[in-house]
Amino acid sequence: MLFRILLLFIIGLTSFSCKKSIPGRYISETDTAFSKDIRDVSAKINKDPFNADLYYKRGNAFYYQKLLNDAILDFETAVNLDSNNAVYHFKLGETCLLQDSANPIKTLHHLQKATALKKDFFEAEFSLAKLYLYRQMYDKAIIAFEKLEKQPEYADNAIFFKGMGYKEQKDTLRAMQHFEKVLQLNPQHYHAVMQIASLYAGRADDLALQYYDRALAINEASDEACYGKGYFYQHLGDYEKALAMYDKARLINSAHKLALYNSAFISLARKQYEKCRDLCNTFIQMDENNANAYAMRGAAYEKMGNKKAALQDYNAALGLDPKNRPALTGKQILTGN
Repeated sequence: MLFRILLLFIIGLTSFSCKKSIPGRYISETDTAFSKDIRDVSAKINKDPFNADLYYKRGNAFYYQKLLNDAILDFETAVNLDSNNAVYHFKLGETCLLQDSANPIKTLHHLQKATALKKDFFEAEFSLAKLYLYRQMYDKAIIAFEKLEKQPEYADNAIFFKGMGYKEQKDTLRAMQHFEKVLQLNPQHYHAVMQIASLYAGRADDLALQYYDRALAINEASDEACYGKGYFYQHLGDYEKALAMYDKARLINSAHKLALYNSAFISLARKQYEKCRDLCNTFIQMDENNANAYAMRGAAYEKMGNKKAALQDYNAALGLDPKNRPALTGKQILTGN
């Protein structure tokens, strides 16, 4: 009799435990470490822990707060509870795609699953096509983008990414043709304009300047277009105009390291050694592990007659990059070995 009572007690305890367990992440509705949106959905999850849509909704709340790891945990739970929901697979795959350290196999699986479960799921197909492109699966990417070209909502971007595929394969002629086709559909397509500018710049063609100006007309706060235009002027040897564009790029984005570095380089070339030193100081504060910045500051110090500081910078550069050519040459000149 006692054995039966104990057995019933254990069964009841196990049943109670199962009812209380939840399949996904538990978040208390009173945990103020999370936003009110997260807490509100968590309260519903805690009352209905096997509702896949609630995890999906909380995952979306995390997603829009840019908390991607948290979002992925909830999207995974939603998929585990309802593996036949194409939207859950898509959102999980798309969020994985946005991560810097994305798992391409996992991302590919869920995006392919989404497109298999739902016919004409163009949003998922577009993400899958981009993933093919990122993974250099060019044949699959081009086929996928060609399908999306037929959809007005995706046409311009599908053609653009198809052009990027050709550009990555060094087929610049077809790439240019696709970028120009994008502009026929959407004259305000900033990225297509920038790609055309870049291709012309690579040919040292002055048309690049027109397209950089066109990009700035679309987005006047584009540090990328300012830098590209400045870099083009720099290669033409027009340092004054180059510096003006680099200054504009840095005004838009004070952390634009390339504009800063090239401004220092031009200052050195123009024998403005103190300015070069000051710009290098700013650059090194932003990136203390850049050997070229130390080498350039060393060269500025050397020209200013401060051989001790120059040698320190050359040694610092070589400590980061033992094969750094400017630092090796500068040190050899100063020490004679």
